[in-house]
Amino acid sequence: MQTISKNNSLDTLEVHQFKSNFFIGNNNSFKLFNPKSYSKSDIKSNNINIIHFEKPPVIIPKSLFKKDNLKKYVSTNYKLSKSSDIAYDQTNNKLIYIVYERRNTLESLFNKENIEFRSINYFTTLYEYLLPLKKKDDLSIYINLRSNLFDLIIFKKNEFFYFNTFNKNNKEEFLYYLLYVLKNFEADINTSKIIFLGKFEEFNDYYEYAKSYAEVIFEENKSETKNTIKHESPFFLNSLV
Repeated sequence: MQTISKNNSLDTLEVHQFKSNFFIGNNNSFKLFNPKSYSKSDIKSNNINIIHFEKPPVIIPKSLFKKDNLKKYVSTNYKLSKSSDIAYDQTNNKLIYIVYERRNTLESLFNKENIEFRSINYFTTLYEYLLPLKKKDDLSIYINLRSNLFDLIIFKKNEFFYFNTFNKNNKEEFLYYLLYVLKNFEADINTSKIIFLGKFEEFNDYYEYAKSYAEVIFEENKSETKNTIKHESPFFLNSLV
């Protein structure tokens, strides 16, 4: 089990693991990483964080969490892979557990090379980043746009309230899921604020589309940023851990 604390010094390296790609770096300086043909100069650090993005996690309140039920939690969302492991994180405030399936490609590699590291899920990172932010509205609606997906996270006042990940093949599909969730929680789209995590050139159409229905705010990257390496979740180029 992992808990997380903020430590994004120059000595800290992050490796972001997606289904097909890996990215390594820190402080907005990332590059593609190939575990099969890497150079040891790529990982000269005593502080490495592996962040897993392969599949969306399952969020379990502390009161309902049982370690013996890890497979059950994850299997309710998708079919388990034979080659994957099930891991879990606990948030720093001890209120929720994040249960997720991961491939131990990097863990096996770094263990073999006697490299110290810790592994966490991307949602754990987002949660710890968002929790201390000032939240003025009854519902604070955060969106993390990704290459083919988006994460929707809602806080009610200062308490975590909702999380889900949706496919987005186009801006119409994105808006459909967004409005569906807001309707379910009886949020007024005309007065709600949509807070995008970062501002990236590739998502301009989504920002403009959302502006037609709600007030749009950008968190962290106030000016537009180019995702030159095609990172699959570009907000994480900010080195959030």
